[in-house]
Amino acid sequence: MRDNIFVSVVLPIYNESDCIEKVLASLINQKTHNGLITHQSYELIVVDNNSTDDTVQKVERLKSENPTIDINIIPEAVQGVSSARKRGMDYASLRSRTRDIRLGVQKKHYIVSSDADCTVEPYWLHAIIKKMMDDNGDLGTCNYYYNESLFASRPNLFREIKKTLRCREMSFSLFGGFPDGKGFAVERRFYDKVGGIEIFYQLKSGKFVEHLSDDWDFGIRVVAWGGKPVYARDSRVEINSRRVDTLLDEVITGIAYGQDGIIIMKDVRTEKGRQNIALKDTTPEQSQNAWLSSIKDYVPKNIILPVLLNPHLLLENARVREFFTGRAADQLYRRLEEIKYETRMIDFKSIHSYKTSCYRLYFEFRDEIFSAMRRTIGEDIGFPPPLPKCFDVVKPEDFKRFVYYFCEDRESGEAHNYFANGGVF
Repeated sequence: MRDNIFVSVVLPIYNESDCIEKVLASLINQKTHNGLITHQSYELIVVDNNSTDDTVQKVERLKSENPTIDINIIPEAVQGVSSARKRGMDYASLRSRTRDIRLGVQKKHYIVSSDADCTVEPYWLHAIIKKMMDDNGDLGTCNYYYNESLFASRPNLFREIKKTLRCREMSFSLFGGFPDGKGFAVERRFYDKVGGIEIFYQLKSGKFVEHLSDDWDFGIRVVAWGGKPVYARDSRVEINSRRVDTLLDEVITGIAYGQDGIIIMKDVRTEKGRQNIALKDTTPEQSQNAWLSSIKDYVPKNIILPVLLNPHLLLENARVREFFTGRAADQLYRRLEEIKYETRMIDFKSIHSYKTSCYRLYFEFRDEIFSAMRRTIGEDIGFPPPLPKCFDVVKPEDFKRFVYYFCEDRESGEAHNYFANGGVF
């Protein structure tokens, strides 16, 4: 255990033989400015989640070929990326605390999540750690992109992907954003403060299974507990296009990660010889459906949730008020407080306690929010998706009341499917 290490990069792996050498090489060959990130200051923690191919053997070979960097390979028997990520981040926290005790110091230590099918750019680690240090951030998020050349024959599809990423750039720049396992960082003391990654379970076919969104839920807890999120625009991760290629039909229908209240991890690794099945462009109608699924998934989580967790931003943050307009920001603040009072909601630290409130505010302020996005991001963002058909017979004076009934049905009924899980872009 090296004395100068203050960054741990956690990489869960499971049967990633095709990708692992390129991905691990990108993590080993990180570059830096002013000596901030070197092989003496960061370590890699690779968590094997029961691989049955030669992934681990390839990691061991790369470890032996790169003795200047501390690479730890540890197992996690419980199957699932959530359990694997938790195992690695808990291990990183324990190593950091043990190091501090041994040296008699209390230093900041950053735990960083990476993904075994996504390649990071050379200054990825430097950029996110520097941003967190400069801005005293507790939670750091990265910038993501796709290799455009892989979508050269699919311009319709890529246009919708770029729209979604432009939306993400705007909201993450404004609010700091929430983490994705493809790349995020947390300061160790805040990781410990909120209890680390928590594994949640849901029912599927009568059995308890891991809930997919451990990274997202963890970020919400950090922010709900007062942690400061920061967005490192220059910390860039290339997303493997197989996430779209393999799930394209489900992206179009808005069920990329489940439906009817069940969110599940899909295996996005393609079988050999079948990669070209989904490599086709979307029709204009399919493109529109993919966009609607994506934007309904995006707005509650990335525009409404940040101010739900920190309402003071609507009153005190000049950039936030400019985005919404002062009038809409004041109205949203008042309505947010009314809903919290109605529901007797003290805070949003409990898993998914935010959903009903976010969905209600989406419906009530969708016109103002889409107006703000068209003004800020571009006219091609368009207008809010059509309301569910059930609202066709609801009188205007009853709208808010029936929005409440609809949104309370979020986990098992139509509300879940309306807001969908199309955010794979």
